[in-house]
Amino acid sequence: MIIRQIFNNNVIRAENQVGHEFVVIGNGLGFKKKNGQRVDEEKIEKTFVLKSDKIPQKLIDLIGETSVEYLKVADEIVGSAKREMGDIFSDNIYISLIDHIQFAISRYRKSVGLKNSLLWQIKKFYKKEFMIGMNALDIIHAQFGIQMDEHEASFIAMHFVNARQDGQGMKQTVEITEVIDDIFNIVTDYYQITLDENSFNYSRFITHLQYFAQRLLSNEQEQLASGDNFLYDQVKDKYARAFQCTQLINQYLELKHESAMSIDEKVYLTIHIQRVTSRNDMATS
Repeated sequence: MIIRQIFNNNVIRAENQVGHEFVVIGNGLGFKKKNGQRVDEEKIEKTFVLKSDKIPQKLIDLIGETSVEYLKVADEIVGSAKREMGDIFSDNIYISLIDHIQFAISRYRKSVGLKNSLLWQIKKFYKKEFMIGMNALDIIHAQFGIQMDEHEASFIAMHFVNARQDGQGMKQTVEITEVIDDIFNIVTDYYQITLDENSFNYSRFITHLQYFAQRLLSNEQEQLASGDNFLYDQVKDKYARAFQCTQLINQYLELKHESAMSIDEKVYLTIHIQRVTSRNDMATS
């Protein structure tokens, strides 16, 4: 690898023989070195491997003003997330996570904690991401000696939710979570039941709501409409109660989001509601 930029004595930007860029950390990697020289690979401790060939300028700027400890912690947290969920996150996770960790640690050192109003929803609808957030607290504690609470874990989780959804922006991630929560509450209120969060159908239902809400707020629903009236009529008749619940959800979408479900979306949602509210998927008290 060849050095392309020296951030400090321990952090450099390097490029391999095929033009792929990396952020590389190691004690003394940049000491008395110049751009264009070969990287002393024996000194490499950590390497940020990104999906894009070129490192985003925002990440370059952030690394230039960030201490090595924050970079290492962010890399360890992302590595843990990838082991849990696979390499499904956009490169933006490094930017948002490094920035968040710096700000969070600064707040905690001043005894300033923040409450996440979506804590309950994050724990319920994004279980894997929340667990990543809880694991991140352990990593942060080991490095900085600061013990953060589950509200902070939920904030970190939201960055991973955002990075999994192509980095559409935290504002839309919040809106998606609120839509999921609203639909979930319509279903449980309509049926007057508590759903079994450990069931397979519950997991499929939540996953469907996640992608549905994302399509709704991205105005992509019309691309899914096939107009299969035969299947629509079959589902409407066979699962009449679930279909009525879907109609209530559609009314909510029209009133609050000025968007109506397509025929296909109504079919899919009705089937998921039917499955998740069946007797085998109702939680026992």
